[in-house]
Amino acid sequence: MHKRTHLLHNRSNLTFLASSNQQSYSLHLDKHLLGYYTLQFICQGELEVLYDEESFFLDDRSSGWFFPAYPGPRLRFHPPTPESTWWHRHLAFQGELIETWRAGGLWPLEPQPAPVGMDGGACLDEITGFANATSRWSHEQAVNGLEALLLKLAVARDAPSEGRSWLTSLLEQLSHNFAPDYCQLAQQQGCSLATLRRRFKDATGQTLHEFVIAQRIARARKLLAETDLPLRQLAAQLGYDSEFFFARQFKQVAQVTPGEYRRSRLFIPP
Repeated sequence: MHKRTHLLHNRSNLTFLASSNQQSYSLHLDKHLLGYYTLQFICQGELEVLYDEESFFLDDRSSGWFFPAYPGPRLRFHPPTPESTWWHRHLAFQGELIETWRAGGLWPLEPQPAPVGMDGGACLDEITGFANATSRWSHEQAVNGLEALLLKLAVARDAPSEGRSWLTSLLEQLSHNFAPDYCQLAQQQGCSLATLRRRFKDATGQTLHEFVIAQRIARARKLLAETDLPLRQLAAQLGYDSEFFFARQFKQVAQVTPGEYRRSRLFIPP
C-alpha cells in the first residue's frame, strides 16, 4: 500500500502548463528551456530543428514527427523557406515524474517519426484534452496517456535492434552516399532490388529514391546555409552530374531556388 501511495504522489507532481494546435505555423524559435519540458508534433509541412549545433530536417512524411524540448540544449527551429508553414501541436509540463522517465530512457532526446500505424496528432490531441479537463480522473488519464505515448516512442527507437538491423545498416550507408548503386545495395542485403524497394517502403513509408533525394536536399540546405561553396562544387559533393539538374530538383522539393534559399538564411539569427 505504501508503494502505491508513493506512486500516486509522484504522478501528481506532473503539472501540465500549456498546449497548442495550429494548422499554419511558421514560428522562428531560439531559446533555452528552463524548468519545463514540451513534446511537440508536426505534420503537413517541413521544419528545421537544432539542438545546440546538431541539426535535423523534419520532412513532410505522412506519419508526422515528434520532437522534444527540454532543459539543457539550446533549441532552435524555423521553417526551411520564408513561405513554409506546418501543422504544429505541443504540450508543455513540469514535475518530478519527468526525471523518472529520463532515467528510464522513456524521454526522447531528439526528433523521431511517429511509429508506423500511429496517428500522432490524434494521440497528442487526446492527451491534451485530458490535461485541459477538470473531471476527477482527467489528470491521471493525461499522465497515463503521455507515459504510454513515450513508451511507444521508446519501443520504436529500439526496434532496429530487434530484427531490423538490415534497415539500420542500409540507412547508415545511405546517409553517407548521395548517389548509391541500388542494385549493389540489394546484393549486399541478399535480395532482389524489387524486394529491397518493397521492404524499405514498408519500413519507412518512403521509396528508396525519395529517401535519397530527401537526404541530398537536407544536406544541400546545410551546405547552402553554412558555406559559400559555388553551386557547381556543392552539386558535385551531393552526387549530381549537373548543377542545373541539382538546382531544378532543389526547387522542386524546397519550392525556392538554391540562391534564394541561401539568401534567406542570412536573416535567421545565429
